Amino acid sequence: MKKEKRLKICLFVPWCKSRGGAEGVVLAFLKNTQHKVDVYTWAYDKEKTFPEFENYNIKVIAPPFLKSFSRLFMLRSLLLMFSKLPVKKYDVLLLSTSGVAEIVLLKNKHKKVVAYCHTVLRAANPEDVTWNLNNKYKNPLMKIIYKFVVKVYNILEKKSWKKIDTVIFNSELSQQRAERKGLLVNQQKFVVHPPVKLDKFLQAKIVSGNYFFYPSRFNKPKRQELLIDAWRIFQESHPKENLILAGSVENQEYFNYLKKKAEGLRIMFMPNVSDDEMIDFYARCKAGIFIPLVEDWGIVPFEFMSLGKPLIAVDRGGYISLVKDYPLYFPIIERIDDYLMIQEINTTLERFLQEKINNRKEYKVQITDEIEFAREVDRCLTI
Repeated sequence: MKKEKRLKICLFVPWCKSRGGAEGVVLAFLKNTQHKVDVYTWAYDKEKTFPEFENYNIKVIAPPFLKSFSRLFMLRSLLLMFSKLPVKKYDVLLLSTSGVAEIVLLKNKHKKVVAYCHTVLRAANPEDVTWNLNNKYKNPLMKIIYKFVVKVYNILEKKSWKKIDTVIFNSELSQQRAERKGLLVNQQKFVVHPPVKLDKFLQAKIVSGNYFFYPSRFNKPKRQELLIDAWRIFQESHPKENLILAGSVENQEYFNYLKKKAEGLRIMFMPNVSDDEMIDFYARCKAGIFIPLVEDWGIVPFEFMSLGKPLIAVDRGGYISLVKDYPLYFPIIERIDDYLMIQEINTTLERFLQEKINNRKEYKVQITDEIEFAREVDRCLTI
């Protein structure tokens, strides 16, 4: 049997700045790929991302003072246009993109460009633009600036995608979003679901606790504030119910706002907890909650399912095709309007309490593990 050539890969990851899903996917690939990979990034925050990145060849291509711009949608895509990569010494230029990373192609050409697409840029996705204009950019001047920047970005995005040869999407939903924006022309396209690592969850001691649990980074698209508003209504009828919100603090101002908003309610905040503590919260909860704004993938639902926990989650997201048949799935009807969304969350919490759930449900979670994931991505790189 002929041995496959070991490729030299230039992997461009715009930033490693948190313990988010995209960084986790990149790390899983680095751990298990058969190829030789050098990682180039614009911003690398060792303190806030996964410590295992230190085991790999990470090259920072921007001055340290620019790291703060990595969180600014208005500026980061323009700055990335000027990033130069030493692509000539590599067989493949691989992009890890949640939108923005592909802009680097305006300055860098290569004979084989592959993109792993976690999502098209959410801030420029039509549905999200509507949500942002209603919830994030309320100042009239900021609305004008935002709409202008989105228009400019969409032009750059289309030009960039024409330079991609192969796109690997993390879900069918991500692919649909790219198709709706007219980004797919002649590219090869595949769907390879991100890996879900459940080893520690399957070893956890499971207890039926007295609290609901929503684990997610504290930032606005995760919509913790809507859950707090719904909880205020829910607590009027169920004053003894408890809610725990846990996750990394990506937006300190938003986190402070949430804490103030939740004053007087039976809500506990657990920021920046360790992995073991987080798993313990999963294992001891009454039910899991997951309500981000139409997530392109979403690992959290599979973690609750692996423990046989009830899952109260929005009915739109990349995970839905694998979650919809879970016997303890309580769907929340997705509403872009905040008021309607709050009502839907409360309605589903009420419906959950009306169900008599006495025993943990055994359910085989359909997931991709890290080795299988890397093998599939490796295969796409050689086609």
